[in-house]
Amino acid sequence: MATCTTNHPHEIEVDSESEGDSTMEIDAVYSSDVDSSESDDEIGSSKQQSTDRIWKKTAFKPHLFSFDETNVDLSSNIDAMKDATPLEFFQLLFNETIIDLIVEETNKYQAFSNNDATPSTSSHQAKWTETNRSEIYTFLATIMLMSVTKKNKILDYWSTDPMIITPMFGQLFSRDRFLILLKYLHFNDELTQMDDDKLHKIKSVIDDLRKKFKSLVIPNKNLCIDESLILWKRRLGFKQYIPSKRRRFGIKVFVICDCETGVVLDFIVYTGSSTDIDLDQTLGKSGSVVMTLMKPYLNKGHSLFLDNWYTSLRLFEKLYELKTGACGTVRRNRIGSVKLDKLTKGDFDYSNSNNLMVLKWQGKREILMLCTIHKLRMIETQKSDWKTQKIVEKPECIVHYNRNMGLVDKTNMQISFVECLRKTIKWYKKFFFHLLDLSTFNAYMLFKMKHKKSIHFGDFRSELIRQLIERYSQPRPIGGRPITSDNPVRLTGRHFPTLVPATATQESPQRDCIVSSRTSRREKKGKKTRYQCDICDVGLCVTGCFGDHHTLKHF
Repeated sequence: MATCTTNHPHEIEVDSESEGDSTMEIDAVYSSDVDSSESDDEIGSSKQQSTDRIWKKTAFKPHLFSFDETNVDLSSNIDAMKDATPLEFFQLLFNETIIDLIVEETNKYQAFSNNDATPSTSSHQAKWTETNRSEIYTFLATIMLMSVTKKNKILDYWSTDPMIITPMFGQLFSRDRFLILLKYLHFNDELTQMDDDKLHKIKSVIDDLRKKFKSLVIPNKNLCIDESLILWKRRLGFKQYIPSKRRRFGIKVFVICDCETGVVLDFIVYTGSSTDIDLDQTLGKSGSVVMTLMKPYLNKGHSLFLDNWYTSLRLFEKLYELKTGACGTVRRNRIGSVKLDKLTKGDFDYSNSNNLMVLKWQGKREILMLCTIHKLRMIETQKSDWKTQKIVEKPECIVHYNRNMGLVDKTNMQISFVECLRKTIKWYKKFFFHLLDLSTFNAYMLFKMKHKKSIHFGDFRSELIRQLIERYSQPRPIGGRPITSDNPVRLTGRHFPTLVPATATQESPQRDCIVSSRTSRREKKGKKTRYQCDICDVGLCVTGCFGDHHTLKHF
């Protein structure tokens, strides 16, 4: 039977002994994914429709719908952006309008939360002042910078320990101000929440970004739909479990991508029976998800690639009626009355109606494909059989499926290296940080398309963070306690005395000698000195004190 590669659960392979994601495993993944009645409704619909089809074994010649390649481009407002910076592309999605909404709702939520509360004696609460647009942009830059400079705890970013100190964070925010902003960060009015709206807390941001994602580009011919999982293990009414995903528990999101560019065109958050889709009872929930995401792209000649949770006979016929081709793996109980022979390794069998082809391919494991856009022919792959060293041939539909499916997983992989997600008790804040990552990725893809040059995603994010800080960050005085932790290299490194550098007001400045002022082995005495150690950044007398500081653990 044909197998799936270990790279992602969509790619179908033939002969590798070490590869083992099978169609049976994929079926198991999705059987626990949604309501059991969902699959039953769709399967029943497919069986009912199958009586109108005449299956035969003739040379299948798909009718390919015309697609205007000349229309594929960036949207008009992006196309007019010449020499645009990463910040300008990012602000196409996170513009001042959405930031002002966050500012308003954050200030409102803080006042709402503390309206009837007893005044707090905590210094953290006493420091609250209303936030503004510049501070929120700087807050987002700080969140993204944390994903580049990763530490175990949020408090470590403001640590004064010489081994882990990162002064940049102290220059952007005080620790208390950052934590209180994170605490009251909000996106919608609590007083307008409806009982049946599970996404109310983040709804305004979701709706705004979905609208903008759709307007980014005019996509290429090939599109794919798959699901993404945002890690969340705490209690949540619409939390999902998908064993095949690297993060098995979390919030499921259906995503549609352009296969050529990788741009995310739209997404739907799964919330059970209240999921925001145009439900078609003849297609079931999975088919309705596809039709909702494909709504702007129907009747334009696109080709759509799907996995076996979505694929059904009725869905592909519906897409065909709307001038949209489709290809995908399919479950055995969704092909109706089609009868296919038992095969040996390397063989295939098929059956077709006027506009559908069902193909059974036997590699190391069995795989079933449903297609309206490919001919029945074998083509060479870039892989060879490990025993015979001959080039492996596969059916054309499987090769194209492998090539186009999995863009959502690839997007998640790139985001995972620099993602902003952190542990938090609020699911909607974690989801917001994922949307921030997704928007940054789309801005990155648009930047590459516009400037037609290759740049690493991490480099793009670093430049974006730098531009956000340069434009919106307000300088703040660095106060707080001095760095008192011991420098771990003071006893082993190569250290030399240097003069304390001159300042604007003093030509020959002095510093307190750290040994003379803190010594426990002799009488403490404050002593000024013209010399210091640059590496340790402390004042030291050249005679005696410099040697003691760099040779004694306790001086």
